[in-house]
Parts: sequence; C-alpha cells; structure tokens
Amino acid sequence: MNSAYVFLLMLFMHILDDFHFQGCLANLKQKSWWATNAPDPKYKNDWIPALLAHCLSWSMMVMAPCVIFMDVPVVLVVALVLFNCAVHFFVDDLKCNRLAIGLVEDQLLHLSQIIFTFIALWKIPEMIA
Repeated sequence: MNSAYVFLLMLFMHILDDFHFQGCLANLKQKSWWATNAPDPKYKNDWIPALLAHCLSWSMMVMAPCVIFMDVPVVLVVALVLFNCAVHFFVDDLKCNRLAIGLVEDQLLHLSQIIFTFIALWKIPEMIA
C-alpha cells in the first residue's frame, strides 16, 4: 500500500479515537470530574487508569494501519506504542488536568506524534535491513 494512504489512515484513526471513541473516558480522565462526582479520597487517583486506557487505545488505533499495511518488526511496534502512550498521557494531562494547553496545542502535539511514528515505522526498518 502507498505510504501516503497509510499516513492518511493514521490521521483518520486519530480523529476516530481522540474525538469519537473516547466516550466516557473524556470525563473520567479528568481529576476535576472525580473531585465533583466521586469526592471520596479513595477515588482521587482514578483518573489515571482512565487516561491510560485512552492513551493505549489511541496509540494502538493510530498504529493499526502501519501494522496492517507495513512490514514492521514487532519490537519496534511495541516500543512505539509505549512511547506514544507516554507522550499522549503527558499531553492530555497538560490539557485536561493542568489546564496548561488548549485543544489546538493538544492536537498539534498529537499530529507531531503521528508524523514521528510514521517516519520511524517507515525508515527504521530500512535502516536495519
């Protein structure tokens, strides 16, 4: 498959997962939601697994076209899923909990992740072959 199509599919998967498929996780990944709706101290860190679930879902969705249509070493896929999960967690925490960035910055950072991931999956296998 043409690499441009793979990249466009990655962007499409980003839009699906970051906007449409998030569902209740959009609220549950926010500390403020828990403080308002479940103020008991035992729930104060429950935003963390919700944010992790979203980040893992997003990372796997964005990389799915690469895994399906490109010949990528498994170790590289795992490394990039973990990398993207960590970066996505940091970025979404900045937006949702620290209120340090807005939606535009959030989306530009995620677009940067997609570009980095695409280049890594496209070029690294060529370099090690």
